[in-house]
This record gives sequence, structure tokens and C-alpha cells, in this order.
Amino acid sequence: MRAVPGPPRMSAQDRRQQLVDIGLDLLATRSIHELAMDEVAAEAGVSRTLVFHYFPSKGDYFAAVVSSAGARLMEAVPRDPDTDVHTRLRMMVTAFLKFVQRKRGAYVALVRGASGGDPKVLAVLDEVRASHVIQWLDAADWPVRDEISQLAVRGWLGSLEEVALAATTSPVARETVVELLVEGLLADLERATRFASVPGVMSTRG
Repeated sequence: MRAVPGPPRMSAQDRRQQLVDIGLDLLATRSIHELAMDEVAAEAGVSRTLVFHYFPSKGDYFAAVVSSAGARLMEAVPRDPDTDVHTRLRMMVTAFLKFVQRKRGAYVALVRGASGGDPKVLAVLDEVRASHVIQWLDAADWPVRDEISQLAVRGWLGSLEEVALAATTSPVARETVVELLVEGLLADLERATRFASVPGVMSTRG
């Protein structure tokens, strides 16, 4: 009797992605630092030792999950270069709100207490936010990329996150929420430009 061949062995890249995807799924019910490596291994049907073969430490694994979550978020908010700025920003904010509504649990776990104090996760989270800042500056066709403009967008992203979470249960019309956020971004950028021209605003730390 011929033996039935088992499933094909996963490549290293596919196995690594499978483990990260499991972490992303588990984020729906817990924060990143609450993920148990034993549970991840069990979900994948592999040993805990194999998980640590691909990710030398829990911090490395958590950082990979956060990085993947940030990339998925950017993919979920496409930027259409063939539209005017206001239309483009409305489309992106709308897509962002829909993403958060669909993935609310995972998003809460990502933006609230995502690092667990781990320096590797903190570094990746900072990189994710920096990438998102550039994404929104590009969408706004904003020519200035100085520190104060980037800081303004970073602050707006914090507002976007909180409003997106609150909007999932708010009676305020979606269109109103979108306009509020779009106008807020453009106003913050205009304000940053005015501040940048004021002597002494950009100073060194002493």
C-alpha cells in the first residue's frame, strides 16, 4: 500500500509569515505583550523551539507582528494620486475608519499598550508611525517636510486613532467625522507652517 504524502513542507519565509499572521489574529483579543509563545506554537502546529528558531526572542516576534500590522494598515488606506487633495484625504480617512471598525480589537491592542515596554517593539512602532507621517504628508501634497510639520502630523495621527475608535459607537454621521479629521489635518499643517517661520521655535535641547 502506497503511503499518502503529507502536506508540502513550508519554506522558511512562509513559516515565518504564518507565525506573524497568527500573532495578528490573536491581537483581536489581547495586547501584543500578552501573546503567549506556547499559544502561537500550538496554533501553528509546531514546537515552541521552532518559533524561537525564526524569532530569537519574544521581543523579536512582537516587533515582527507590530511591523506587519503597521504595513497592513498602510495598505488599507490607499492613496490615489489622480484625485485632488481634499478628495484623496477624504477617501483615505474613510478607508481608515472602515479598517478600524472591522479590526477594532486588533487595532486597540496595537495602539494602546502595544510595546509592553520592550525596546525592540518601541523602535518598530516608532518606525511605523514615522512611515505613516510621510504617507499622510504625501497625500496632502505638502511640500514641507521639516520637523515641526512632521510633529504636527504625528499629533494628528494620535487624534485620528482616538476618533476612529470612538466613531465605531458614535451617533455622529460618518461624513461629518471624515470632514472633521480632514480639516483638522490641513489646519494643523497650516499652523505648523506659521510656527516654523517664528524665530526661536526650532531650538536645540539644552
